[in-house]
Amino acid sequence: MKTLQSITIVITILLIATANAQITKGNWMVGGSGSFSSGKSESKTKATGDISRGSGYGFSLQPNLGYFVADKFVVGLTPTLGFNKNNDNSDSGNWGYGIGSFVRYYLLNAENRVNILTHVSYQYALNSSSDNNYSGFVTKVGPVVYFNSSVALEMTLNYQVDTFNNNFSVSTFKNFDVRLGFQIHLEK
Repeated sequence: MKTLQSITIVITILLIATANAQITKGNWMVGGSGSFSSGKSESKTKATGDISRGSGYGFSLQPNLGYFVADKFVVGLTPTLGFNKNNDNSDSGNWGYGIGSFVRYYLLNAENRVNILTHVSYQYALNSSSDNNYSGFVTKVGPVVYFNSSVALEMTLNYQVDTFNNNFSVSTFKNFDVRLGFQIHLEK
C-alpha cells in the first residue's frame, strides 16, 4: 500500500510541477518518432474480387516539423520512411517513402511538466520497388514529459489503418502499436 501511495505522490508532483513548455502560439516543434508494428492484413484482388487474409510486420521512422497556430494546437508535415512485409508470401518486403500532414492538440495547461497529446495524421507514400502506392491514417494519444522548457519525450498508443494499392490488388493493414517520440519546441 505504501508503494502505491508513493507512486501517487510522485505522479501528483510531476503533474503540478511547471516547466513552461513552449506549446504556445507562434512556436515551432521539431522531432519525430519511430515504430515497429505487427498486425493483420486483408487483400482483395481487383480482377476477381477474391479476398485473402494474412499477417505481417513493419517499421517506420517519421520526423516531423510543426507550427503552433494557437496555444496547444499544432499543424505540420511528416516525411516517412518505412518497411512492410507480409508473412504469407516469399517476397523480401517493401520499402516506402512519403509525406503526410498532422494536427496535434495538448489537453493540459501549457505550463505542466507532463501533458497529454492527441494526434491525427494522414500519410501518402510510394513503394520504392514497384508501382504500389500507400496511404495511411493514424490516431494517437499519450503522455508527454518535458525535461525542460524545450525538450520532450512522448509515448503514444496508436491505431493505424494502411492501404496498399497496385495494379492487381488493394490490401488493408490495421494495427495498434506503441511509439516513442522526441520533440524539441523552439520559441519564436
